[in-house]
Amino acid sequence: MGFLSKLFGQADQGYSLVDERPDILQCCVNETLMPRWRGPEVMEDDQNALGFVCQKCGREFGHDRVHDRRVIAS
Repeated sequence: MGFLSKLFGQADQGYSLVDERPDILQCCVNETLMPRWRGPEVMEDDQNALGFVCQKCGREFGHDRVHDRRVIAS
């Protein structure tokens, strides 16, 4: 543990881990997914997104599994 960690404490982690994720059909299918972007200059078109993330469980989906920011149920 470094000096700054002793002085200020540990930094909060950006993501919290989910022990057991719910089934995709119960969680992600009914949710609007959020695109994950390369940067602010490409945020106008969903085709430029790296993937789409479910905000409830953190799963990420590629373009082949998403249509209009929703998971394609298969």
